[in-house]
Amino acid sequence: MAFAALLNQEALALQADGVDVIQFDEPAFNVYMDEVGAWGVDALHRAAQGLTCKTAVHICYGYGIQANIDWKGTLGSEWRQYESTFPALAASRIDQISLEFRNARVPMHLMKLLAGKDVLVGVIDVASDMVETAEQVADLIESVLEYVPVNRLFPCTNCGMAPMPRAVAEAKLVALGAGAALARKRLGV
Repeated sequence: MAFAALLNQEALALQADGVDVIQFDEPAFNVYMDEVGAWGVDALHRAAQGLTCKTAVHICYGYGIQANIDWKGTLGSEWRQYESTFPALAASRIDQISLEFRNARVPMHLMKLLAGKDVLVGVIDVASDMVETAEQVADLIESVLEYVPVNRLFPCTNCGMAPMPRAVAEAKLVALGAGAALARKRLGV
């Protein structure tokens, strides 16, 4: 809670500077599932205390280091950790939940457990230099719409793109925009 209080000070300062959305990154909500309901959401609420801007939490699966790669290899063919954490997040006061879905093995139907929340869905893989096509992005967006209402869906990257070459990151962002435009065209929205 002391760390959450420090994050809150920074968040309040950012809000005072005019930031519209404050996103907290949470690297442990997919590992320590019991703690999410026991005290994790309370810590998240403490970090967001007093904020009137939109709030988001990004649930990270981790990238790049061998320990994370090895851990993901133990998760099996379906990553079901969200099944126990999504209900707690859905009941939270956080406005948006940011998830990594491109090349993840999380069953999409679990997003139904976030009813009432904006869902930021990663449709761009940031652990690979391969640039997605607009069609791949649009296809994933359309698949997600079976579980998240169109007015609550915000396609995005899985996570930050700092570790990749700038040209690759820029190409991936172009693919994100083109894929979202293609999905809107296909859906007539």
